[in-house]
Amino acid sequence: MSSSARMASASTDDPTDPLAVRRVERGVFSHAMHPLLRTAKRSPGAPRPHVSPSKQRTCDMAEFLLAPAVTILLTGRMRVTRALLLAAPLALAACGGGSSETGPAAPANFTVGYSPKGYTFSWNASNGATRYELFEDPDGPGPLAEARLDIPQGTTQFARLLVSQLLHERMNATYRLRACDSTGCGAFTTAVTPDVTQAIGYFKASNSEAFDTFGSAVALSADGKVMAVSATGERSNATCPTTPSCDQADNAIVNAGAVYVFSRNNTYGLWTLASYLKAGNNRAYDNGRYLDMGPRFGASLALSADGSTLVVGAPGETSSAKGVNGDASDTQTQGAGAAYVFKAIGSPLPHGLSMNWVQEAYIKASNTRPKADYSVDIMGYYVRDPQSFGSSVAVSADGNLVAVGAPGEGSKATGINGDQSDNSAIRSGAVYTYTRSSGAGGGSTWAHQAYLKASDTNSLRWKHFGESIALSGDGTTLAVGAPTESGGATGINGNQQDQSASSSGAVYVFTQGSNGWGQQAYVKASNTAANDRFGLKLTLSADGNTLAVGAQDESASGTGINNPPGARTLARAGAVYLFTRSSGAWGQQAYLKASNTGQDHWYGSSLALSADGNTLAVGAMAEASSAKGINGRQADNSAGGAGAAYLYNRTGGTWSQRAYLKASNTDAGDLFGASIALSGDGTTLAVGATGEDSLSKDIQGNQMDNSGRSTYPAIPLPVSVGAVYLY
Repeated sequence: MSSSARMASASTDDPTDPLAVRRVERGVFSHAMHPLLRTAKRSPGAPRPHVSPSKQRTCDMAEFLLAPAVTILLTGRMRVTRALLLAAPLALAACGGGSSETGPAAPANFTVGYSPKGYTFSWNASNGATRYELFEDPDGPGPLAEARLDIPQGTTQFARLLVSQLLHERMNATYRLRACDSTGCGAFTTAVTPDVTQAIGYFKASNSEAFDTFGSAVALSADGKVMAVSATGERSNATCPTTPSCDQADNAIVNAGAVYVFSRNNTYGLWTLASYLKAGNNRAYDNGRYLDMGPRFGASLALSADGSTLVVGAPGETSSAKGVNGDASDTQTQGAGAAYVFKAIGSPLPHGLSMNWVQEAYIKASNTRPKADYSVDIMGYYVRDPQSFGSSVAVSADGNLVAVGAPGEGSKATGINGDQSDNSAIRSGAVYTYTRSSGAGGGSTWAHQAYLKASDTNSLRWKHFGESIALSGDGTTLAVGAPTESGGATGINGNQQDQSASSSGAVYVFTQGSNGWGQQAYVKASNTAANDRFGLKLTLSADGNTLAVGAQDESASGTGINNPPGARTLARAGAVYLFTRSSGAWGQQAYLKASNTGQDHWYGSSLALSADGNTLAVGAMAEASSAKGINGRQADNSAGGAGAAYLYNRTGGTWSQRAYLKASNTDAGDLFGASIALSGDGTTLAVGATGEDSLSKDIQGNQMDNSGRSTYPAIPLPVSVGAVYLY
């Protein structure tokens, strides 16, 4: 019971109070003393304010049963059991009963404001009021009971932070308020139904500019209090936090990339930009005649469970260094790639106004080529054949194990720790793991642990093994996607030598034991077909027993969950496959299609699972509906490339769709769903939209200006400023 509730019970006749019960049993009971009588005397079937029809019927039945008991009690004809006295007011509490309505008048000007995943209620003070009671009906017309929220005594403003649930769970919530004094509580205000769309968090870079692609990747801590967002097109030449130079305005380096770390304050629940991170070796490159795509720092992100270890991939980085903390100064190997480990300093972790980060490690492949390789494409242009180390990154929950994917690596080795020196299998791909241990003087030391390749020995070239990776929380299970693998098998551990389905894609699952890493499973779609690119995206639950795999180019026309795939008539519609592991054996649990399957929607372009594996978020970054917010109209296809996200829950092994999510400012070409992240506890969801055009900055800015597009009127397409939305 809250302090305000305790005060109320001390000054009013609370029917659950033993003293009040004794007074009733002695016959000392008045009409004014007990609110149940007034509720029972209301005309049967008369409407109550803020009670749904279904709840109205329940309340009417409760009154029908309880009113005679109250009459008997008041006339003294017979005794009523203590259980009835205790149960009666509780049974009617959710029906709007329990208010004496002898207290102050209902507060005037009861209004609601908005913050990321939060409401701020405010009202005018009522004469004589000493406290206020705010009630929430979490589902409006639904079956959930109304409940009182604890608010500070005497306040006329209250922030309701929806931090313990996703926004769609309060889609129809209503709120009402009453004022109280020593005699009781007065009438309720008219119920307020907030606009959930306005409570969707809207996050922008602190230096928003066209072509920055803010939202390229996004990561959340397990509790959802730390969020990292990258902008791979950001062009500042800053090197913070390695040096004090954190000038965000300089645009000297094409596609340099940056990472922005936001944190939520523990006390007030407010979000703030806590840090702006750049590569420690961020610099311009002299590329001669060769096109440089830039470092793209932030192309991949991973956060430890507590949000204190951040891993950032930069697949376009150019150093020829090998291993950990090598020479980062040269520019001989364009597209070699790198990964950076940052550590938040401060104890305890300072969720809130600031987070101080240091670059703890600069990680390179153990077989970085000494110089870039070039070739000529059919158009006659010189192009690189990069290793792209850092295209994907993953980290264990404790932050002590890091995996890095290099889908362009070219060794023909197979399995674990093979020969890294042969580069005859172009873009076969590889994954590298690294471990952190305590070093001398309390510091940390990172070291290379293992080098992993696909197990099949046929047609190694062009697999892009390592394009996507995911680690279990304890770091003992690793899933690796190879979206251009060409196996024709279906299901688990099929024939890997069958190469009849070009770019169908595959996933390889590895486990780590006392003898190191070993491959556990070779996973294919249940409806394998050429060019589906199964494995382009994937995600694992914390225990490693649930695996979700995206195939954004899958073309089946079916919809929904575990329905027949349908004819392959919708190119690049996309699909998601769910697999579970039991006693070391994997099997497919579900086959998901969008509820509004459409051509070129790219459903499965991003994926995220909660820690328990029971909540799944799926992005479809080219979906075309013009709806806004939550559960809008899905059939409208007037906003091509706007993007959408779909939320699913698993109960008892059965999956169901819970919500259809859109941006709060949907526009064509925004690519909402290009990236996605779900907190471990499943209560916070972040969705990136790299094509969004607003030039607003920071948090909850102006969403409607689209001034980025007007800055470049000659370009008919979105100019990719980017945004992230929080649910």
